[in-house]
Amino acid sequence: MAKRNFDINKYREEVITTLAVLKADNRNMKETLVELRTMLKEQNGRVRKNESSISWIQGIITLGFTVFTGFITWLFNK
Repeated sequence: MAKRNFDINKYREEVITTLAVLKADNRNMKETLVELRTMLKEQNGRVRKNESSISWIQGIITLGFTVFTGFITWLFNK
């Protein structure tokens, strides 16, 4: 039989240290995730506002083009 040189106390300390590091990393990930979600909500709000503005501009341009086309048609049919 081979002699085992295994220190259980040293192993337990290593496991506890590793778990503490993982727990700290997990906390940091959760905090970062909360920050990212907040930023994403802000960005979505800005994108929604920009899309609304672009829709208004497109509507105005479409209306202007329709009026212009109607006017040109009226001139040629006169």
